[in-house]
Amino acid sequence: MRSRALGLLAVTPLLFGFKVFESRNKEVEQGNAALEAGKAEDALKHYDNAVAKLPGEAGVHLDRGAALYALSRFDEARQEFLNATQGQDPAVKANAFRSLGNALSKLEKHKEAVEAYKHALALRPDDKAAKWNLEIALRKQKEEEKKKQDEKDKNKDDKKDEKDKQEKDKKKDEEKKDQDKKKDEQDKQDKQEKDDKKDQQEKEKKDKQPQPEKAEQNQPERIQEMLKNLEANPKDLEKERARMRAVRRGPPARDW
Repeated sequence: MRSRALGLLAVTPLLFGFKVFESRNKEVEQGNAALEAGKAEDALKHYDNAVAKLPGEAGVHLDRGAALYALSRFDEARQEFLNATQGQDPAVKANAFRSLGNALSKLEKHKEAVEAYKHALALRPDDKAAKWNLEIALRKQKEEEKKKQDEKDKNKDDKKDEKDKQEKDKKKDEEKKDQDKKKDEQDKQDKQEKDDKKDQQEKEKKDKQPQPEKAEQNQPERIQEMLKNLEANPKDLEKERARMRAVRRGPPARDW
């Protein structure tokens, strides 16, 4: 039963329970008549005139707030009901607090509305409209707090997800940098090995090519060496001398 009742609270409108402030002031009386006839704009004009003449009268502010509320000008109505709570008449104050709670509920200020209804009930415990509206405000307040908590949790999760993503991206970047560094080092190593291999091949190729005989150098030293060898063998030396003499004695070459 309670859950069903709470469900009804979510769709049931606030109970206004407004009773206009009665006064012999002509503007107030005309405003009350217009408001009861559903002519809120006309009522507001009369209440404006009444407030100008009776600015300290809490009941007049209460009536003006009721006209503003009927016109859905809830923020202005809230201010007028708040002014009305400053009066000394307990009945007017109780009505003003309940009406203030209604305006705050329309503005979706449910926590403040709950406090206004509590003040109204403290002044008039048997106010059924205030009790009903308090139940609605409490439920709305609970829903609002849950919504805020859900949004807070969602933001927290979103921040965590964003942080995780940033850390993941950072790790990915570091891994890529590490891979690029290793690749550069491997490329350098491969290039060095290739260059070394090329140098080795060129060296081997050069070694295999036939080397040209070096021109004989230090000819005088060779002649001296040959003479020493001949002197070491007298017979060979004598033969060499005889050969040289025979060459000198030979006939001159013909020139005809």
